Amino acid sequence: MLTAVIGGNLLLKAFELTPCLIIDCGNAANPHSLFPKIREEQLHDVYVMNAEAIYRFRDALKQVPYWAQRLKVRQIIVTTIHALFSYDDEEENYNVLEQCWKLMKQISEKIPVTVGVNDLHFAIRFADKVVSWDTLSQHKGR
Repeated sequence: MLTAVIGGNLLLKAFELTPCLIIDCGNAANPHSLFPKIREEQLHDVYVMNAEAIYRFRDALKQVPYWAQRLKVRQIIVTTIHALFSYDDEEENYNVLEQCWKLMKQISEKIPVTVGVNDLHFAIRFADKVVSWDTLSQHKGR
């Protein structure tokens, strides 16, 4: 299942189902921001791949099936992708982001993927569901 989430701190969601792989697109995976909600020993079951640029994100997604199997992850979290460094070529950026969404959709057929979004264009096309963080948090009883 591919779930797009508008707003919120997806890092906290990573600890609901571990082991988990986080693809950090906006330098959001700061473990210090999680305390006191998350204990230090819980960090051992969460793995982080850094992806600051649009091409690095695509390349990281291509590696996810290998790492997901090797680490036996139960879910994948992608922090909000709007912060990715891209280039001045809007058409190329669009095409690469579309490829990324296709890869996430493909990955989500085997492992649940939750991605943070600000722009709903691709989320509406590819996600199985689009929810707000408030709705997700209420549903999880937070």
